[in-house]
Amino acid sequence: MPISVGKGDRLIKKLIRMDFLRIHAISHGGRGSMTKYLELTAKGYRAIKAEPKSGIGKGAGWEHGFWQHHCMQELKNYEGIQKVVIEEMIGNKSVDILVNASDEKIAIEIAMTPDHEKTNIEKDLNAGINKIFVACCDKSVLAKVTALVEALTPDIRNKVVVCLVQKVVSEVQSYVQKRRNNG
Repeated sequence: MPISVGKGDRLIKKLIRMDFLRIHAISHGGRGSMTKYLELTAKGYRAIKAEPKSGIGKGAGWEHGFWQHHCMQELKNYEGIQKVVIEEMIGNKSVDILVNASDEKIAIEIAMTPDHEKTNIEKDLNAGINKIFVACCDKSVLAKVTALVEALTPDIRNKVVVCLVQKVVSEVQSYVQKRRNNG
């Protein structure tokens, strides 16, 4: 039996207060309100007698995992891309998202903070990554990572694209398309 929007909202709020649900609000880059996603808590899984999911990320947080899966879904069937893998090990380095396109290895690093991005870039390049897209969660992180990349050598800067996470899929698609047209 259907329920009204108001009743549904009240029910969700009650389940959050009771610690059965957790809510995540994520901006997809447009104007207006943020999209809200619900996640069952451990208590919520116990209440429905189900095994808890291991999560959608590798310990970096729900939003980080959300963007990894979003990017993978958007890129996996794009023409010119053969394979998209989340948390792929390249040598001793785990890449947030590895994209294989023709003869190139493309890394997407999801930056929730700027703290480890210089290290990620260096390790990605040392592991043989050809192009790196650093997808920043907001404008503050974008500004800090952009400044960090601008301080690198020109050779390294040319291999790195810094953008907002909401734009990384179109940036990667554009890059792959240009490589296909020029290659």
